[in-house]
Amino acid sequence: MKIGLLSFGFPNFRYDIAQDYLNSSIKKLRSKKYNLVYKDTVLIEEGAIENGLNEIRKENVDLLIIQCGTYSLGSAMTKVIELFRETPLLLWGFREPYLKDYRGLPLNSLCGLNMYGSFLKKAEKKYSYVYGDIDEDRVYEKIDRVIKAIEVKTKLNKSKFCIIGGRVPGFYLSNVDELQFRFKIGPEIKYYSIASLLKDADEINDKRVEEEVKKIKSEAEIKTTNEMLEKSARIYLAIKDFKEANKIDAFTIKCWPEFQSLYNCSVCGVVSRLNNKGIMTSCEGDVTGLATMYIQYLITNKPSFFVDLVNVNDKGIAKVWHCGPAPISLAKDSCRAKYIEHPTIKNGIGFATEFKMKQGRLVMLKLKEDKDGYALFMAKGTGIEEDRELVANQADIKFDIPAEKVIDTIMDNGIEHHYAIAYDDIEKELMEVCKWMDIEVLKN
Repeated sequence: MKIGLLSFGFPNFRYDIAQDYLNSSIKKLRSKKYNLVYKDTVLIEEGAIENGLNEIRKENVDLLIIQCGTYSLGSAMTKVIELFRETPLLLWGFREPYLKDYRGLPLNSLCGLNMYGSFLKKAEKKYSYVYGDIDEDRVYEKIDRVIKAIEVKTKLNKSKFCIIGGRVPGFYLSNVDELQFRFKIGPEIKYYSIASLLKDADEINDKRVEEEVKKIKSEAEIKTTNEMLEKSARIYLAIKDFKEANKIDAFTIKCWPEFQSLYNCSVCGVVSRLNNKGIMTSCEGDVTGLATMYIQYLITNKPSFFVDLVNVNDKGIAKVWHCGPAPISLAKDSCRAKYIEHPTIKNGIGFATEFKMKQGRLVMLKLKEDKDGYALFMAKGTGIEEDRELVANQADIKFDIPAEKVIDTIMDNGIEHHYAIAYDDIEKELMEVCKWMDIEVLKN
């Protein structure tokens, strides 16, 4: 991702201070290993501003940062709008420094920031802004969030999702309008039939399968059969091969009923292991669920727990659960993880995971498709000790607001029944992503 940086100034203000701020910010941003292109002097005259903008434009930057080093010419922003109509823009303003024995207004940066923001709003050009002292941590945290949001949007537009087999019976909202999804969320959708997958799985070299089974046995306590481990290894390897051959970034899988009727196997363990390797994979053919998992993964670089919301107890504690697809990296104690017979299919069919989930701060998420676009539901909370023993994977959540209000938001907005649990407080990052992608945010 390439980031452009320019500073605008005005001769009647202390552009020497703006120059110091520009130098400091270049050093700071370069220390973060950003791919930064910039002009190293504050641009004051209209000709210099236009030349600087044209030079940065030739670099095809993914984000343009304009520092209001001091108040500057209104025409400078009209030229930005003209030349960077489709490029995300971040405005950066500075607090007035205290200068001993200096009675003038040094920068008037906030006024320039205000003016430029009004121009952009009138021109219907999307932007973010940051304001504060040059060395303020909060300022650089906001800049990092904006950069991450643009990076997420850019990666989504270049991603490929694969639907294995379609959606499961009766889950009507697991599908999406593919064109709307492509143009508004980004990923292209490919398909991989279960018949093709099983054929590919059976053709996997036996030596590769044996090696994969050894890896599986080293990951957890085994409470299922060698037959299930071998079949799961074959499916896992076939999916990974398909990913490499077709440059797939993430999968959703129709995990029942065909895998049971055709292959006498469940794929929860496969889903768990794919997610644990950073290959986001949702259950039951849920495409918006997959997009939710993938967006949070692009932010955190960690997998999520894909769940059903199954209970709110009399103390207002919510319980989420699923039948064994959680990645072991999210276990409270990975040494106690088990690979078991599938807890709901049973009949010797496996395998699924079973372990206690990690605790601590989290956010429950779900991207929802409407006829006019997309909305993201989010509810922050804390993972706590479970109120009972359950098979497979569960987490108890004390939401930051009463659970009844969370349920109200879900029911009033018709949120689908799958959620991704991200074990990080990424609300601000998600809000920035939603802003740039025109995704409505649904939260209390």
